Amino acid sequence: MQGNKTVDDVFMADENMTYDAAAKSFLANKVILARILKHCVKEFADCDLKDIEEKYIEGTPEVNLIPLATDRTNAAKKITGDNVEYRTVTEGETTFDIRFVAYAPTTGEPIKLIINLEAQKKSNPSYSLIKRAMFHCSRLISSQYNVEFVEPNFDDIKKVVSIWIVMNSPIKNRNCITQYRVVEEQVVGKAKDAEKNYDLQRAVMLYLGNYEKIDDELLRMLDLVFRAKLDAEQKKSRLKSEFDIELDSKMEGALNNMGRDLLEGILESYYDEAREEGHEKGREEMREQTVLNMLKEKISEDVISRVLDLPIEKITALGKLNGLL
Repeated sequence: MQGNKTVDDVFMADENMTYDAAAKSFLANKVILARILKHCVKEFADCDLKDIEEKYIEGTPEVNLIPLATDRTNAAKKITGDNVEYRTVTEGETTFDIRFVAYAPTTGEPIKLIINLEAQKKSNPSYSLIKRAMFHCSRLISSQYNVEFVEPNFDDIKKVVSIWIVMNSPIKNRNCITQYRVVEEQVVGKAKDAEKNYDLQRAVMLYLGNYEKIDDELLRMLDLVFRAKLDAEQKKSRLKSEFDIELDSKMEGALNNMGRDLLEGILESYYDEAREEGHEKGREEMREQTVLNMLKEKISEDVISRVLDLPIEKITALGKLNGLL
């Protein structure tokens, strides 16, 4: 553990792990995955969190991410990275953030689910994120051919679930969980089939919002980790007191590293909120307002200068003019 780091400390430091890698490392812990599965996948809704963590998530205490600490004696249970990447001759190569297998107990026998979990900083990265999620579901199913099933044994196809955690969302989507799935519709007549024959893929979108204003337990926990303007020690304390989640040294290290990109999220949120509230401004005026907003959040002038590419003198002058410095 490298001490109690603030957002400024982490941003200005030369850290070894990128934000994306740190986010994956944190999410890949079974104690976190168990909560996501219980909340987002109906097969686990009635399961005990410890059972999900210890019995139903398949994997070994290994993950193919850059290690944050040399001490491995108290490593958290992680998902092995062996299956995070696959390739086909015609479809090319796809890499998932986190991919693992979970067994959900129903009717006496486990049902194998292939779960894909993605961490996404933007909800509108120049294309439909939902279409990308459905594409991931399709790849998760097609990749089972000659692995989970062979023709004509299509009953061996395993259900797939792609879960997306969106860090920075439009105001209208914040604090929401939305699910997309295949349903049966009788167009002519009343022919019906068993749900298990077509309920084979689901995409679940988790849109984070404002930690202080969220009632939903899972969204509140994730927002605390990825968006709350608190230092790592404060987050660690609240994860323990509010969610009974105790971090090991690697999870603490990941939490420290994620602080670096929190500033980008804050910046994006300010721009999004201003646009959606109808306060359309010129680029320069918008940057000045962002400076003021970041100063209100007690972010240092050095960091603001680096994020917005503005002279420190201008930031200081704006702060003094508006009574913030």
